[in-house]
Amino acid sequence: MKKLKIIYISCFLLLAGNTFAQEVEVMTIEEAIQLALTNNHNLKAVAVNKEKASNSATAGNAGLLPSVSATAGAEYSNNNTEIEFISAGQPSEGGDPGDSNLGSNRQTINGAASDSYNANIRMDYVLFNGNGNRFTLKQLRESATLEEIKFKQQVENTVLQVVEGYYDISRQQENLATVKETIVTSNKRLNRLKERYLLGQASKLEVLNAEVDLNSDSTSYLQSEQAFFNAVRKLNVILGNEVSASYSVDPNFEFVGGLSADVIIEKAMTENLSILAQHKQEEISELDLKITKAQKSPEFSTYAQYGYNRMNNEASQVVYNESLGFTAGVSMRFNVFNGHQQRTREQNAKLNVLAQQENTLQLTKELERDVMNAWSDYDYKRRIADMETKSMEQAELNFRQTKEQYELGQVTSIDFRTAQTNLQLAKNRLNDALYKAKVAEYSILQLAGDLLDSIEE
Repeated sequence: MKKLKIIYISCFLLLAGNTFAQEVEVMTIEEAIQLALTNNHNLKAVAVNKEKASNSATAGNAGLLPSVSATAGAEYSNNNTEIEFISAGQPSEGGDPGDSNLGSNRQTINGAASDSYNANIRMDYVLFNGNGNRFTLKQLRESATLEEIKFKQQVENTVLQVVEGYYDISRQQENLATVKETIVTSNKRLNRLKERYLLGQASKLEVLNAEVDLNSDSTSYLQSEQAFFNAVRKLNVILGNEVSASYSVDPNFEFVGGLSADVIIEKAMTENLSILAQHKQEEISELDLKITKAQKSPEFSTYAQYGYNRMNNEASQVVYNESLGFTAGVSMRFNVFNGHQQRTREQNAKLNVLAQQENTLQLTKELERDVMNAWSDYDYKRRIADMETKSMEQAELNFRQTKEQYELGQVTSIDFRTAQTNLQLAKNRLNDALYKAKVAEYSILQLAGDLLDSIEE
């Protein structure tokens, strides 16, 4: 029963694998990248920052446009009021009756009402502030450009994640196909040994060994299938897809031709997004220094106002007052001394520029190192892939010859199993080598700033 169970499990796995291969769709690398660029959640979050920076890069935010404000108000009061007026020719209380120049007139008003209304529109505009507002506008635009570069960096990182996930699925898919072929061969070998055992041409030990090998192959199939579906779910998260979505991938691909270390290094120094972002950060720090220096210049402003005011007051000598008209003026503000705060800000801004310049030099050296290391890694992995291709071809030839000799009874079952195992291992090593080489190739393209161009072609 145990032997039959092993055979049934193996047959079920093969049928399940064939059914899966027929039902699911095949996704290309281009489709996967496009899906990720549309649905990836991290990418959408970074896009928000890019849009915010773009919205902020306006003349209004830089202070280059006038500000216009409108105000309006109304007020009412009701009070008991006592008013004493000094009047000529009448003596005041406690005063000298003979002094005709002193006098007072006291008046009490209960429930004296007063109300006032006003409405004004005012425009303020900075005529000159050392060009600080113009430098601010340029800084806002450079900041928006920096966010655009950061967004492209996130796009590159997303593409690399898709590439790694996609070709990992391809690797697991090919490994799964290899195990399926191995199970078919192992099943045939077991059936052949059983027939020979019944004829007295094989030992019971050979049959048992074949059953153990088939069981081992079935276990390998389950492990490979698990790895395949785990890789699919991992890529689904990157794609912003349903986690449970199933598909296969196109295992065929070609390496990019015409790559050379000198060209990659040269392009990296001018087109790599990390170095471009750092250059932009350096420009922003220089503009910040200019803005800081502009703050010590006098600021000239102008304003214009058109307004309406009306007041009614029963307890006042002026019972009614109304005005409507235009007012304009200019002003100048100059900071004479503020505890050396201006000097400190300038010193810190200069230090920030120096720090960014050092960061640029450091990043340039690191980028050159990374490109050289990445190229070396890519070159070695390509060579390893070529060697594994030859190794797989030799293992395949060895397996075919061993299989022919095994069917003729010229080699043992163990020798046949060894050739079979060597072929499976050779195929798995080739799949791993191709996967690593292809991912290394995309890393080279990213460092050279060609990754996004390569996916658009």
